[in-house]
Amino acid sequence: MKIAIVGYGSMGKLVEQEALKRGFKISAVIDPSVSFPAHPETHFKTFANLDRTSLSDSDVVVDFSHPSSAVRNIKLYCETGIRAVIGTTGWYDKLDEVQEAVRNSEARILWASNFSVGVNLFFRIVEAASSLLNNAEEYDIWGYELHHHNKADSPSGTAKTLSEILLRNIQRKTSVVYEKLDRKILDSELHFASIRGGAVNFEHTLAFDSAADSIVLKHSARDRTGYASGALRAAEWIVLQPPGLYGPNDFMQAIGLGEK
Repeated sequence: MKIAIVGYGSMGKLVEQEALKRGFKISAVIDPSVSFPAHPETHFKTFANLDRTSLSDSDVVVDFSHPSSAVRNIKLYCETGIRAVIGTTGWYDKLDEVQEAVRNSEARILWASNFSVGVNLFFRIVEAASSLLNNAEEYDIWGYELHHHNKADSPSGTAKTLSEILLRNIQRKTSVVYEKLDRKILDSELHFASIRGGAVNFEHTLAFDSAADSIVLKHSARDRTGYASGALRAAEWIVLQPPGLYGPNDFMQAIGLGEK
């Protein structure tokens, strides 16, 4: 299978490494902000611009580019009818616009806030825990995330997914606050804070806190490998699907980790 990597930052480079290990052929690496060639021994084609020419020799795209270009990129994938895995986050407020573009195309587009198997297991654990804690009203809930200093969006897509799970299952929490608070938090609010710093940090922590005790759930990634290998597993899956827009649960259910 021939794969185009769109976005050659830290995640794009790791996708490249993992793809070669898994036997993918890298047909193109596309990034306007990187000097090429990065690794001459891999002999892949490099392009500064994402267009029909740079995508012409690829079966599937793995996109870890930038929130500012994500929707524009997806629309091009729709125009070309290519299969694409979107790991870029920070664009979900335009999801309706993307749905409309995909609906009128032959593209297969799969998006998720996180393709890591470990993170998706964590989602399922939080789903179960928050359902149990719904009736334990003495417990308040809070969360925070820690990411490296190059992370482009805050909060992350993973933080937003975790917040959505909590709000869906805990009736006494009706809204989430991501920014800092200069006031007393309301009982109905969930505070989910973001920290950015360091070279390699990936951690999401949730606490269910009462006067008597505290229950803490945490996912901490040792490196980015799980994110890259999950995205490539998703690429193998999306090429076999009919045209359409697929969300995180579609893929995770297919590998036994999604909601039934």
